[in-house]
Amino acid sequence: MKAVVVTHTDLDGTASAAVLLRYLGYVDKFLFIQPNSLVRAISSINCGSGCSIYVCDLSPNSSNYTALVTSLHRLVERGASVWWFDHHVWDDHWLSELRGIGVKLFVDRSTCATGVVIKYLGVADEVSVKLARAACSLDLWVFDDWLGNFLARYIGFSKSSNWRRRAVGKLSSGELLDEDVLRVVEESVDRELKILSEVLRKSKVREVCGGIRIAYYYKSVKDHVTSYIASLQMSRFSADVALICRKGSASLRSRGSVNVREIAKKLGGGGHEYAAGFPIRSRLLHRLLLYLGITNPYTEWCASKVEKALCSGEGSS
Repeated sequence: MKAVVVTHTDLDGTASAAVLLRYLGYVDKFLFIQPNSLVRAISSINCGSGCSIYVCDLSPNSSNYTALVTSLHRLVERGASVWWFDHHVWDDHWLSELRGIGVKLFVDRSTCATGVVIKYLGVADEVSVKLARAACSLDLWVFDDWLGNFLARYIGFSKSSNWRRRAVGKLSSGELLDEDVLRVVEESVDRELKILSEVLRKSKVREVCGGIRIAYYYKSVKDHVTSYIASLQMSRFSADVALICRKGSASLRSRGSVNVREIAKKLGGGGHEYAAGFPIRSRLLHRLLLYLGITNPYTEWCASKVEKALCSGEGSS
């Protein structure tokens, strides 16, 4: 039987894949993606009878939902089995429609995606439970397990598919703090300190909607440091919302005073109340300027989009 895992690139997605590898014993193919690549990834899978597809730590949004249903329905009609484990906020009709076409869908907001996998597959081995605890520590912003910070730095060290497959194998094996991991973590911390120093220098702040503070920054590096950047911005600049703009997408974070998922939904994205994201179709001029290394016009435009969505009245909790 063929097994394909489609998962998010962060620690929670990678840990989910590692737990599935332990549970299944083998996986034929891993697809590590960002949410805006969800439809493309699902559509690329050539599966029929005897094939199982596992989707982890990913959710639809208003801009891709219709195309996603079409792709999933085609797979199910061919005889493929689709299992989906997630912890983001889903619209009720998405849940009912996907289950109606035969997707085995498990959504539980009380835990992280790795926690959903072990809970609904009945996995209880020590390594899987440890991975879930580490992943939830970071993904739920509770920071109650130091191992999560180590593993996140390890899996985010490189963006190559080979590295990500290696990371899944490492986590699945239970070798969570060997010399290889510690060496990579040390290098990652050195790199992060340089990035965070730049964040402090280049972040800007807007006060909008009668007093809501947005700290925003253009992130050019590919390192998995978005949550660290956001936490630093909110602490240092007393911001209610942290906005990290990137080429083609943006991330939003808050500490509860603002529901950033509602902002992201208006911009074609989704996520959690305190952590969300959305795709950006940038203007040609902005793309040209970014190519030349000029980021400020794009970043200001990105911040203006968020300000407009927030101040329409539905972002505050």
